[in-house]
Amino acid sequence: MENKRRLFKQIFIAVIYLAIFSGIGTGIYFLIRPTPVPPAPPAPTIYPIEKIWAQSFLSGPGVYSVGAKIRNPNTGFGSSAFTYTFYLYDTSGNLLIAKVGQSFIWPGESKYLVEGGINSTKAPVKVELEIGEPVWHEVKDFRGIDLTVGNVSYGKGAPGSGKFYMVDAVATNGTSYDLNNIHISAVVFNGADLPIAVNLTVLENLKSKENRSFSIPWFSSFPGTPARVDLNISTNLWERPELLGQ
Repeated sequence: MENKRRLFKQIFIAVIYLAIFSGIGTGIYFLIRPTPVPPAPPAPTIYPIEKIWAQSFLSGPGVYSVGAKIRNPNTGFGSSAFTYTFYLYDTSGNLLIAKVGQSFIWPGESKYLVEGGINSTKAPVKVELEIGEPVWHEVKDFRGIDLTVGNVSYGKGAPGSGKFYMVDAVATNGTSYDLNNIHISAVVFNGADLPIAVNLTVLENLKSKENRSFSIPWFSSFPGTPARVDLNISTNLWERPELLGQ
C-alpha cells in the first residue's frame, strides 16, 4: 500500500512539473515567436491607355501631320511620361514613316497627340498608334486643375496674311503656381464631326493667374469644310507636384 501511495505521489509530482515546464515553454514561445507578416494587399488594376482614333492629315505639298485621340481610363493613376509611335502606311501597306514622340496624361484625361512636319513622297492612307509602357503614379482624389482655354475664335486667315486658317484663344492659368510648359492641341472637325486637320503649340512660363492670348495657324490649305474646332490644354503635373495635392 505504501508503495502505491509513493507511486501516485511521484506521478502527481511529475504531472505538476510537466504542466509547469509546458506552461513556461509555451510562454517563451509566444514571447519570442516571429510576428506573422500579413499578406501584401493585391496590386491595383491599372488599365492601358485607350486609343480612340489615329489618322494622318495633309499639311502642304508632300508634308503631313498625324493626330490621335487617347483616353486614360484610370481615375486614380496618371502617367508622368510615356512614349508613342505613329506608323504611317501607303496604299500597298508599306511602312512610310515611324514618328516617335513622348507625352504624359492626367488621371481620367482625354487628350490629343499631334505630330507635324512629316515629309513623304507618298500619301499615307493608314496610321497605327503604338503606346509604350507609361510611368504610372497613383493620384488620390484628383479633380483636375484650373487651367483653361477661353475666348476661342476660328476661321479663314485674313487676306494677305499667308494663313489659310486660324484659331485664336486665351489660355488662363488659374492655379497658384507658375507653369513651365503648356501644351495646346487643336483639332478641326467637319460637319460630319470627323477630324480634318490638326495642329499644336506650346506656351512657356505661364505665370500664376495669367491670361495669355495665342494663335494656332495653318499656312497651307487642307481638304474638307471646317465646322468646329476642339482645343485641349494640358501640362505635365509631375513637373509641379504641388498641383497633385499628394
